[in-house]
Amino acid sequence: MDTPDDPPTDPSPTPGERPRVRPVDLRDYADFRHGEATRIRVFASASLALDLWCVEPGSATGVLHLADADVAYTVIGGRGWFVTDDGEVGLDPMGALLVPADTVHGIDNRLPDPLIVLAAVAPPGAQDEDPITDDPEAIAAAVRWGGGDRPHVLRRAVEAVLGVRGSR
Repeated sequence: MDTPDDPPTDPSPTPGERPRVRPVDLRDYADFRHGEATRIRVFASASLALDLWCVEPGSATGVLHLADADVAYTVIGGRGWFVTDDGEVGLDPMGALLVPADTVHGIDNRLPDPLIVLAAVAPPGAQDEDPITDDPEAIAAAVRWGGGDRPHVLRRAVEAVLGVRGSR
């Protein structure tokens, strides 16, 4: 039995079993207790997964890299900045963004309000952990210094994850 502090659980269908229709209340999954940026898997099928990202104010996800999956992000609450090598896009609630497979990217919350982002991932793969990459080539492609004295947002995210914020 689920407790009020735990999201509802529902086992995935066994091979050959037809998936069931499964409504969820995303408020049951929003959880800011486990770190500055947390990904919670809401559900997954053989072709699609739905994740909820909860990003604390002033925090970022770190460098994300899904080599074989497209991700469609939709901001549900707060305002988020989605950063890739192509630049960055700020999205308000109900704004959406498609990140194609093999695109190094990150989510940055620069405001004092929590950020909640819904991520549809296809295909879902077998990810139980956050898709934060430690591939040096992927990080080098995305993490670079921006103009001026302020580091690129992905550099700041990596430094926050590695605990070396402020070093060059």
